[in-house]
Amino acid sequence: MASCVSGAHTTNPATDAYVRVLRWTFTRNSESLSCELGLTTDNSAYQLRIDPPWNPAGSAVERFDDAMSAFQRHATIERMLLDEGWTLESFESKKIERS
Repeated sequence: MASCVSGAHTTNPATDAYVRVLRWTFTRNSESLSCELGLTTDNSAYQLRIDPPWNPAGSAVERFDDAMSAFQRHATIERMLLDEGWTLESFESKKIERS
């Protein structure tokens, strides 16, 4: 039985339409802050999105070339928030539809 293997990358539209996002939600008094980590739309980098209530311009987004750097930055932000009296309210990991 012969088989042929191609080096071409094929995509699976069923899985490429979604991306896994990690979301941490912090609370302090009546304020809520979310922090999300996921891949960029072209899968070339990781992005860390922070939606602080004190920023009227909206979310702040930082890009990272590798997951370790993104997680280290998240850990730094989390430590800062905890030191300032914020509490981790929830954590979720879910697939969301790409926009």
